[in-house]
Amino acid sequence: MYDSYSPARAAIVTCMDPRLQLPRVLGPAVEESYILRNAGGRVTEDVLRGLVVCTRLLEVTEVGVIHHTDCRMQKYTQEELILSTGVAIDYRAFTDPLVSILEDVHELANCSILNPQLRIWGGLYMIENHTVSIISDTRDWSPSRT
Repeated sequence: MYDSYSPARAAIVTCMDPRLQLPRVLGPAVEESYILRNAGGRVTEDVLRGLVVCTRLLEVTEVGVIHHTDCRMQKYTQEELILSTGVAIDYRAFTDPLVSILEDVHELANCSILNPQLRIWGGLYMIENHTVSIISDTRDWSPSRT
């Protein structure tokens, strides 16, 4: 099936919130991107597993991390999530989506299992008006990404 198909060159890590209308905001090209969704759009072990497959086997050359305003994951602390769900796992709760974007972009940029030439960018999706503002982009960083 994939022999004649040109694979996507981008992967996007984002929240599972259905209010995010990525094709509407980022254009039709996003429909051909690999989308990895979870609660809060955070970089987790499973996201890293997916990105390794995307970058090493599927020729992805850039990764976007998109968090959004009015995210329910920023309304709870780690402790509240454990008490509410009864499950003690790392929920990667956060209070400020700008800080969480920078944390996740930094984590990916410094991840030893990903290609250091990979372009990684972070954006904030505004639920109120369905726009995205780019917060961070490794294309603008020095080659060492420090």
